[in-house]
Amino acid sequence: MKKIKMNKWGQVGLLSAMVMGLLIIASAAMAANTAVWTTVNVSGALTENVSLNVEEQLRFGDVTSPSLARQHTDINVGWRVNNILTTLSGYRNTSTGEHRPYVGVELSLLSGDLNLDNSTKLELRDFDTIRGRTELTMTATVAGVTPWISDEVFVDETGVTGNRASVGVTRGINDTFSVNAYYLLDSSGENLTSHTHVLGIGLGVAL
Repeated sequence: MKKIKMNKWGQVGLLSAMVMGLLIIASAAMAANTAVWTTVNVSGALTENVSLNVEEQLRFGDVTSPSLARQHTDINVGWRVNNILTTLSGYRNTSTGEHRPYVGVELSLLSGDLNLDNSTKLELRDFDTIRGRTELTMTATVAGVTPWISDEVFVDETGVTGNRASVGVTRGINDTFSVNAYYLLDSSGENLTSHTHVLGIGLGVAL
């Protein structure tokens, strides 16, 4: 695993590039669909290398007059094999009644002042259809906050069915609590021509 070191100007340049990327993504999407997603994530260690993660997400449609559209509950257990590899097994339930057991791996590709991580999962949707999702995330630490940019691709037997590109920032309040805010462009449909602009906020709790 490679370690990346950056000076102050390099970190500022990275943050500027992320902001520019956000503006490019937003201007490229022409759809008027909007949404607000709120997330609470609670995680804690069960043993030295095994962790439990519980996430609750509420998805509201339309930024101007939000109404609850979907609710997702996700529970997973992660096993840290080494500094590079972590395996996952979990279950996600949605308010539409869909059941999604899944397995996955997380890879730490780069670490240091600049981090690059990959997360890949295989979901068994309603115990019937297999869907793969893989996400690449780049993070840094700038002036006490953690800006990040990510891209997630969804694939099933028909091919690529979705893409989520996001830019956000996370701020630690103390050793237990953190907050985050982000913009996400959710693309789906044939040739990924259906777009939804998502504003997201979240609370992280580390036990």
